[in-house]
Amino acid sequence: MYTLNIESTYTQRHLSIARVLLLGLGSMGRRRLRLLSHFFPQFSLAAVDSRDDRRKAVTHEFGCPVFESFADALKDFAPQALIVSTPPTSHSAFLVEALHRGIHTFSELDLLDDGYEELLAFEKRGAPVAHLSSTMLYRSENRWIINNHSALGKRKFYTYHVGQYLPDWHPWEKYDAFFVGSAQTNAIREILCIELPWLIKSFGSVTEHRCLWSQTSSLTLPYPDTCHALLRHADGTTGSLVVDCVARSALRELRLDGEEGTIVWKGKLDSLRFLAPSGKDIAPLSGERELEQIGEYADFINETPYLEELRHFFHLITGETTGRIYGYAEHREILHLADKFEREWRGR
Repeated sequence: MYTLNIESTYTQRHLSIARVLLLGLGSMGRRRLRLLSHFFPQFSLAAVDSRDDRRKAVTHEFGCPVFESFADALKDFAPQALIVSTPPTSHSAFLVEALHRGIHTFSELDLLDDGYEELLAFEKRGAPVAHLSSTMLYRSENRWIINNHSALGKRKFYTYHVGQYLPDWHPWEKYDAFFVGSAQTNAIREILCIELPWLIKSFGSVTEHRCLWSQTSSLTLPYPDTCHALLRHADGTTGSLVVDCVARSALRELRLDGEEGTIVWKGKLDSLRFLAPSGKDIAPLSGERELEQIGEYADFINETPYLEELRHFFHLITGETTGRIYGYAEHREILHLADKFEREWRGR
């Protein structure tokens, strides 16, 4: 099993790769590049983006080579590992090409299952490594809930609300200028694909669901901006999940109840509480610490798990761990579940 560790413990002798290419310099790409440059200084880094302004900014800030095209980077940089941070509609083509060349790949969250037959085959083979991001499974709070919710009793129910006003996601650009402006890769689908993996890891697959979709805001979107879902999980847990891109005050709030206690979490490490029937209030992660918050994101966005899933990727490459937390096979099921949810507003 992979163990979380926010200390940088790598030395050059541990590594079998030296050159890492970052593809895409939008919000997530810049985040990955910051983490790579700070915590993995032994790597030679390069990046790719078709936009001249992004290439200039990254060259100035990080001083690494930045290419205009993937083909040029493959030829001139010859990466051994690739991190794909492009919009979700373009992931598969880059990943499949890299894997066929023997390059290890790390992909940001998928919202479509394009190319999954080939990706699943590489994932099963194990070499080169084909790794998929699932950041919530690397958060200490979520891992604690997964491992400890049984203390509440055999039967449980939860209410969970995740939301943030869409124009605040990327305040530096228009909300319809990146992938969430499309019905195919919409904002609600992205949140569902972020949150459902850890909920299913906790309570089992969704065996029954009902969804109510609505348009709550004045945002010009080709999809509903709010989803209320009632879920029943394989272990008997039931849940009320609310996902929106309307809430002006960003929030992630969970309450999980059972006969033997309550777990509450408001999206930050120090907000996780176990409330015992005796009235005792326990903060199980009070001794842990997080990486410094990046100011442009909501305050419940913790940088530590983004680092940890990169570390896990490199551990898989070097063989320091063989334990996968998540992969394409599990995520394909999440994507199919999101499709079922969306049929209730798509009308098919």
